[in-house]
Amino acid sequence: MAYTKQVKAANVLNNGFSSSYTGGDAKALMTTDHPTLEAGDLANEPSTAADLSETSLESAIISIGGFVDDRNVPVAVNASKLVIPKDLAFTAQRILKSELRVGTADNDINAARSMNILPKGYAVNHYLTDTDAWFILTDMTNSGLKMFQRRPLKTSMEPDFESGNMRFKASERYSFGWSDWRAIFGSPGA
Repeated sequence: MAYTKQVKAANVLNNGFSSSYTGGDAKALMTTDHPTLEAGDLANEPSTAADLSETSLESAIISIGGFVDDRNVPVAVNASKLVIPKDLAFTAQRILKSELRVGTADNDINAARSMNILPKGYAVNHYLTDTDAWFILTDMTNSGLKMFQRRPLKTSMEPDFESGNMRFKASERYSFGWSDWRAIFGSPGA
């Protein structure tokens, strides 16, 4: 039961770039053309897919800082946590935890670390299926990515008189989705 719930939750991100899985605006969770009333089409995906790097992370965080609402009014939303597949764990560790800039001979500070730009760090999700897709969760509260627990886990058991075996059953009801695409920024990788 726990495994299935994790897979279903990860499927929101696994299908996040697919136009077959759309939200209330008839667009995928991550896209470059979310329609709005007055702000034109807005994006929570880079215009050119990019692998996780210092440059692509900085660009994504700048984009998140520029999010506006449907009336083109800036919204106070910040990057909060990087979500990655297991394949990007070493890359994320280098980018976020190094004292100095990654992969350069310069003596520049690591801006992402010194600014604490991702206060919740990063999380490896073992249920992500794309090895180079990465996501940044924002600090939107009570909106965005959703999980509804309709009925909590309920278990029961009873003996089977005919066979002498014990019969077990478990059930629960839940659903996953999203209500506001500004809760996440993602790249499918290059």
